[in-house]
Amino acid sequence: MMEKQFNPVIKAVQSLRKLSLDIKSTNKEIQSCDQEIRQKIEDCGKLIATTNDSMVINLWIREKAKLMENSDALLDVLKKIEQKFNDKDASGLLEIWETHESYKNFVLENFVTMERMGSAIFVGDKMEKWESAWSDIKNSLHKILSISETYHLKLKVMEILEPDEIDSLTEDILKHIPWNYSDEEAYQFEQEYLVAYKEIKESQSKKKNLWDKILNALAGGIEETPAHRVQMRRWMDGEGDSV
Repeated sequence: MMEKQFNPVIKAVQSLRKLSLDIKSTNKEIQSCDQEIRQKIEDCGKLIATTNDSMVINLWIREKAKLMENSDALLDVLKKIEQKFNDKDASGLLEIWETHESYKNFVLENFVTMERMGSAIFVGDKMEKWESAWSDIKNSLHKILSISETYHLKLKVMEILEPDEIDSLTEDILKHIPWNYSDEEAYQFEQEYLVAYKEIKESQSKKKNLWDKILNALAGGIEETPAHRVQMRRWMDGEGDSV
């Protein structure tokens, strides 16, 4: 039995599950996380202000302005991607994702610079508050980036599947995959996921080349290891009835 972290079946089923996430719900989660981040940045700014160091305060103000500009641009890109999903429009996907990656990297750079400012000057209670705020910021950012990676997977599927094929895949996902489990909980319900995976595979394999297209998209959306590739190939060839 493969170790859980390398189980390609669980990864594949979870990836398929994420493909069918409702755009409205993910949009709300992005907006909520963004607001949480902005509030924590304001809290950090208040801590910076207590230094009474004009050089540090001015540097914070400049970095915060850059962060807000890049964050707004990143959110705009995510909205464009969401609209692509709604319209089932596969045009210009590569360019849009490259723009997303650029602004994402800018935001991450802003965060690194801003976090280091407080880490270099605070001690005691202020350092605890600073570290707590940045822990919350990172958690919220992780949620946004996790959703954006799901968007990336959806974009890859849109590049290789026709709209009616996507509808067919979505219908099968909604029919077979347990919806109430998080990524972590998925490992506790492995057998249910294996059944769902096989049912989707059997259903989609009846349609011309559709299952191979799906696996090609998944291969670019989940971490690959040598063991993972071997096991995925076994499943593609119908030899992986036990994991």
